[in-house]
Amino acid sequence: MTGTSPGGIEPVRRLKVADSVAAQLESLISRGDYNPGDKLPPERVLAERFGVGRSSMREAIRIVEANGLLRTDHGVGVFVVRNKKSAPEMSQLLVFHDFTVPELFEARLSLEPEAARLAAKRITPQEMAELERILAAEADPDLSDDEFVKLDVALHRTIVSATKNTLLQRLLEIIEPLFFAYSQRVIQLPGRRAHARAGHERIVEAIIGRRARDARNAAVRHIRDVERDIVEHIGQLSDQQI
Repeated sequence: MTGTSPGGIEPVRRLKVADSVAAQLESLISRGDYNPGDKLPPERVLAERFGVGRSSMREAIRIVEANGLLRTDHGVGVFVVRNKKSAPEMSQLLVFHDFTVPELFEARLSLEPEAARLAAKRITPQEMAELERILAAEADPDLSDDEFVKLDVALHRTIVSATKNTLLQRLLEIIEPLFFAYSQRVIQLPGRRAHARAGHERIVEAIIGRRARDARNAAVRHIRDVERDIVEHIGQLSDQQI
């Protein structure tokens, strides 16, 4: 690894700065800007490159380390140990920062099904085309998990925008950073990407077909499918600990 700054670092705009920095750092590692065995630049240098404070940079490194990509040797430095995240542990799937995962799903169930129902009634041809574009992009097998999650967020944002309901859009703005950060954890569960895309296809098909009830039901099923995958993974972790 050379001493030059890797390209592709984007300005951080998300509510939780450390999560955004962690996501970009993991993306750099997964695409090979930093390889297993490489020593990361000092925390001060990384903070300058990402344009964030050292405390946010330090927390981001801890997040990436918790995901199994980094190892800190105190007094020596931070090293890349693998370029793919390890499966999330049980605690990571149940509690996330200052909210619980069940709370997140309750909020999603309050917002997304109704948004899908309204979108089916109010969507414009331009918004239909955008949903189809996102679906087509999600089908790319070379997408990184981070890129897939960004498309996932864009799809849900487009659906809520199609409701033409300003309050629903503001509610999404509150939930979206949490949804983005948590989705980056669960996307690595076995089969999650395929399940997510299948759910997206059902929702989009119903919305474009202007079938409001089907769109609402598809959104509920999509959220329940995520919960099912999490429960199954937690069950597997429990079996391993017996």
